[in-house]
Parts: sequence; C-alpha cells; structure tokens
Amino acid sequence: MKAVIIIIVFVSLASASLTLEDPLNLWLYHSETTGHLLTGEFQDSHIISINPGSKSMWLWQLIQDRSAPIATDNGIFGWVGTIAVQANQNSSDFISSGGTTFEVFAKPLSWFSISQRTSLWTGSDGNPPDGFSPFHYGLEHGRHLYVDWGFIKTETGPLQVALGRIPVRWGPGRFTQLLVSGEAPTMDMMKIDLNLGDKVHFTGFTSTINSDSSTWLSAHRLDIKPFNKLRIGISESILYTADGIDLAYANLFIPWYPVQWNERVDDNAFICLDATWQPVRGVALYGEFLIDDIQYDNIYDVPNKLGYTCGADFFSPRYGLGAVVEYTAVQRYVYSQRKLNNYYMHDARIIGSQLGPDADRFTGSLSYIGFQGITAQLKGSYTRHGEGNVYEGWPDSVQAGGAFPSGIVENTTEVSLNLGWYPKDWLEVRTEAGVSTTTNTANQLEIDSDDSWVSLEMILRKEK
Repeated sequence: MKAVIIIIVFVSLASASLTLEDPLNLWLYHSETTGHLLTGEFQDSHIISINPGSKSMWLWQLIQDRSAPIATDNGIFGWVGTIAVQANQNSSDFISSGGTTFEVFAKPLSWFSISQRTSLWTGSDGNPPDGFSPFHYGLEHGRHLYVDWGFIKTETGPLQVALGRIPVRWGPGRFTQLLVSGEAPTMDMMKIDLNLGDKVHFTGFTSTINSDSSTWLSAHRLDIKPFNKLRIGISESILYTADGIDLAYANLFIPWYPVQWNERVDDNAFICLDATWQPVRGVALYGEFLIDDIQYDNIYDVPNKLGYTCGADFFSPRYGLGAVVEYTAVQRYVYSQRKLNNYYMHDARIIGSQLGPDADRFTGSLSYIGFQGITAQLKGSYTRHGEGNVYEGWPDSVQAGGAFPSGIVENTTEVSLNLGWYPKDWLEVRTEAGVSTTTNTANQLEIDSDDSWVSLEMILRKEK
C-alpha cells in the first residue's frame, strides 16, 4: 500500500493571504475529490492527502505556504504586500491597470487578533487588476483607496467572534454560489463561528447593507458531516429594512423564515440547502438548492422563485489533471422583492449569484498542473439570459408558467485559456486568452456580437 502524505492547509481569512479571488482556490476544491471535504463556508482548516511523487505536490506546498498564518515577529505582528500590473487587449480597446495591497495581521494575545487589508489601484476602465477584492463603487474615477477587509477576532475554545469588515463565501459551487457568493463587496458585520468537533460547524452574521436606507442582512448556516465523505449544509438569510438591528433577526440561533412569515411583512427571506459527496476517490459531486419564495399554498397561480446548482469535480493527483462540469439555473424574480430597499443586493451587486435571475449556465473546465510551477485551465461556458433581471421587482400581477428563460433570450458562448506561472516565492505571472459569441445581445432580436481578449498580469509579493 502506498503511503499518503497529509498536508494541513489553513484557509482562515483572519490570518491568511489566500483570498477568495485567488485562482489557487480552484485546486482546493479539486482536493475534495481525494482528501477531506471542505466546510461549506470555505474558511476552515483543510486536510489534503497526496500520494508521494505526485505531479501536484509542488502546488499543494504552494497553497500551504500561501494559506498558512502570516509569519509574525515574536508572535505579534506580520504583513504581506503585493504589487500587480496588468495589460488587457480586447477586440476594441487596450486596457491597463495596476494596484498594490497591504495586509497586516497582529495577535497581541493568544485569544485576540486583528486583520486588515487595504488596496490602492487604478485602471483605464475604472477597474483593478484581476484578483482584487470586489469594491464599493466610489465617486473618484480611476483611482481607488479601499479597505478590502478589516476586523478583530476573539477565540475561546470552539467559539470565535469577529467584528468588522469580513469576507464571506458559502456553498460548494466552483463557478458561482447562490446565497452568499463573495462576488459583492465585503460586508461590515458581527460574525460568530462555532466548531463542534470535525462533524458540526455553525456560523452566522448580522451585517449592514446600506446605512443610508437602514438595510440589514442576517444569515446563518449549519454544516454537518454525517459521514467522512458526505457534507450537508443548511443555511438561511434575511434582508430587511429597519431603523436599527432587529433583535429577532440578530438572534442567530433561531430559524427566521417562520418569524418573517408570521411576525413581519415584506422582508426578503431565503433558505438554501447544499451538499458535497465523494462517492469514490477522485470524484466529488455537489449541489445547491435556493428557495427565495415557494408557493406551498398557491391560490393566485404565483410562480415559485428558486435556484439550483449541480456539478461534478474530478481530479487525479498522480497525473495532475482535473475537470469540472457545473450547471446553474436561477428562475425569474429570484433576489427581487416588492420593496426596492429589500432587493438582495449590496452596492448594486447581487449578494448571491452574479448570473442573476431568469438565466442558466453550463460550465466545463479542464485543469492541469503536470509541469513544475505552472497551472493551466481551459474553461468553456454557455449562458442563456432572459428578459428578466433583478431590478424588475416582484409585480403583483406576476403569473406562473411561461418559458424559461423568458422572452427574447440572450445566448453567450465563451471559451478561455488561463495560465499561471509561479517561478519564485515572490513572483506570479498570469495570462488569459479568450473568445465569446453572443446572439440576441441585450435581449434584442438578431443583434449579435463577438469579443476576444488576451491579458497578462504580473504580481510581486513580499511577506514579513
């Protein structure tokens, strides 16, 4: 029997520099096919099992180095800085961008830590280089000084409590998540995590969405591992408008859907179920099911508002070859609501899947790490988007039935090749080339468009 090497990879954003936007996260997902399953929150320690001599050994070591707690002087203070420059040529424009990030981590006490990352960037199109955190749109065009995250955290036994601006992403989807995707700007929140052994993990938060309109979001999830190869997640969120924190929703340990249904009016409630299963070594099957609104007592023929994702992940550490197939569908009116302030959005971006409502997408990818220091991903997708969008709200006159997606459907086919090169601990180079074809562009009949692009990004990194 071949021996197995166990690598423990720490993916705690309180003290790690592997961000939610880092392409290396794809390989952490691949590791679920041969090692232990990730928690649904994708932030806890993770164990990867690797055969000696595996072509992927160098990558797991890189992920470990990037994800381990930031080195601190005398166990108190440490920092990581990066500089990124990117050039992108598409079918019509040349786009350049550059930016820098500075992340600090301090742990003055064994039970207390402070983490913060600030970014400064500029871009000819008003956007940062790839890999920067989603940002709040500012008034100053082209230059942005932004706090990506910043929070304090206390730990005592199995309980962690954090306060501040905290990145969060829930769900097993490789290319999108339905309830909390991390594709909207980071929210300011109070958050708790409770680890009850390696079988049960609970997390929840209450956050502000828009202080001007007194809009709040509360969410919680429970991850259970009834077996080593099966993880089940149950999560719920509620977006509401109130003069202050509603203590009924700030209570993270009770179900909110019956509270909203019986005690509140027009709050935007969601329930989400997800799971990951490793039936055999090298394969992980996963799915996610979102309930925005379900008509269990439907007397007016009103449609349900549902979304779902199903996918399969395959990986061979021996050959360094991986593949993912994933399908996501989000029905019309999902994330919308009768009240504009209660749309499931943060700074004009959907908190859940950026695919948006009235759309579906099939995505496939092939990944390879057979060459030392090089990652490669060939990715293709086919997306259909109907005439509905999150801004149409939830009209009283809406009726069930009709085609999905609805109306004139925009169809987009996209293929891209992504390469990463890691020649040194302090240097990373990424390049991407792709093409896309769209029919019925912007839901206008027989209006077609094409695009192509190539980009090159260089990232310098220093940790101390």
